[in-house]
Amino acid sequence: MKEDLKMAKPILLYMPFYLLYFKLIESFTTRNFHDTGIFLDTLIPFNKYFIIPYFLWFIFVPVFGFLIFKKDKKEFLNFQILLILGMTLFLFINTFFPTKVELRSLCMYENDIFSNMIRYLQKIDTSTNVFPSIHVYNSIVTMICFCRCETKSLKDYIYKYINIIICILIILSTMFLKQHSILDVVFGILMFNVFDIFVKKSEKIEKYVENYAINN
Repeated sequence: MKEDLKMAKPILLYMPFYLLYFKLIESFTTRNFHDTGIFLDTLIPFNKYFIIPYFLWFIFVPVFGFLIFKKDKKEFLNFQILLILGMTLFLFINTFFPTKVELRSLCMYENDIFSNMIRYLQKIDTSTNVFPSIHVYNSIVTMICFCRCETKSLKDYIYKYINIIICILIILSTMFLKQHSILDVVFGILMFNVFDIFVKKSEKIEKYVENYAINN
């Protein structure tokens, strides 16, 4: 158990900082926010059923992160590095270039469990500090890192397909629920590609990953 926690030390130490800092910038409600919405967002219909994969994100990332840890220690460390890089850049952007998305007026509520879940989501999650989408970025990091793990059995293939399907649904949910604009999503994907290339080409990170994986 101690060794497991030691392997997850980077993300465990980082998350309290991230959550506190994010809460701090969320409290600054009088800043000059930049709307990331574009006209294409209005062409995407609101769909209340996407609240299920949206909330599934909170289980998806830690569960598949744990599976990555069990399958490939080196990939698990890459997983943590990518998460930390992306979330840090997200905080930096929204500190100096605060963003918002004003699409919630397109939501159509009914008196059912799905609409009530959306009302709850919008109550606890503001429409500010949205660019790029961390929902999208962290989902792609989780999907790609898991898919890079070695596949040995039919069960592994099934898990990979489940992983990919859930990731796609989560990404779509951010737009169908009007939580994020298309720009938030696109730049979340681009941010992953940039950091993924950076991590792969960085000799210092590669050496760190190798040593960390061997010593833990």
